[in-house]
Amino acid sequence: MTLPANNQRPYIFTIALCFAAFVTGLFFVALYNHWFGATTNLSIPFCEAARPGLIKEPANTWSNVGFIISGLAIAWLLSTGRFAEKNNSFTRHKFYAVFYPCLIIFLGPGSMAMHATKTHIGGFFDMLSMYLVASFITAYAIQRFYRLPWCGFTLIFFTALATCIWANFTHCTIIFSFFGNTAFAFYISVGILFEILNIYVSKRNHQNRWAYFALAALLVSFAIWNVSQTGDSLCNPDSLLQGHAIWHLGDALSTFFLFRYYVSEDEG
Repeated sequence: MTLPANNQRPYIFTIALCFAAFVTGLFFVALYNHWFGATTNLSIPFCEAARPGLIKEPANTWSNVGFIISGLAIAWLLSTGRFAEKNNSFTRHKFYAVFYPCLIIFLGPGSMAMHATKTHIGGFFDMLSMYLVASFITAYAIQRFYRLPWCGFTLIFFTALATCIWANFTHCTIIFSFFGNTAFAFYISVGILFEILNIYVSKRNHQNRWAYFALAALLVSFAIWNVSQTGDSLCNPDSLLQGHAIWHLGDALSTFFLFRYYVSEDEG
């Protein structure tokens, strides 16, 4: 649905806040009732030692609050009409203005499910968070390049998401040993390719520095995690200062910078 160029849309923040309360509350209900299943010895290099109690990896779990904060901040900025002078999908359509911040909010409890429980079901929700991001980046880039309606975006988004979920449960080794990572990397690459086409072929007007900030946040936080994985010299399993927790915070910051890149677009 197309919106007029008005100043305030308070319902965006209201919906995002209610969604954050719902998914976070549902996560803790599931955690308390052990709906995620039995804890397993997942061999993933997160470094942090499992603690007794409900939250197995406190640093790696609570750092995901950054995604919830990012999503709420995005929703707040959109609700105040700060970018109303820009002509893009976030400022002119209810769908994108509500969908993106809620998706980012979901990343928090989604990743928490893995690190709080160390279960296979929690691991799936963690991967689902990655698949959602990759699907959005791909679908939104293609939608803008071909100037598709929101239903075109939705079709591409759910096709990408379904493909990633299928790959998650498929035993196949292409590039990565885990096929879900291959699907994730594929859609991220497609999204980046179409963003380049949007800039240099479609000549869409963006403030490109926000894209560079998003990339820098990812690279720096990934580098920190990469040198502090399980078994590395900077890994201290009993410390609350964890490289993977910093990776979560860098990812959350990157989602906010990506939003600033998207909302800076002005079609004129």
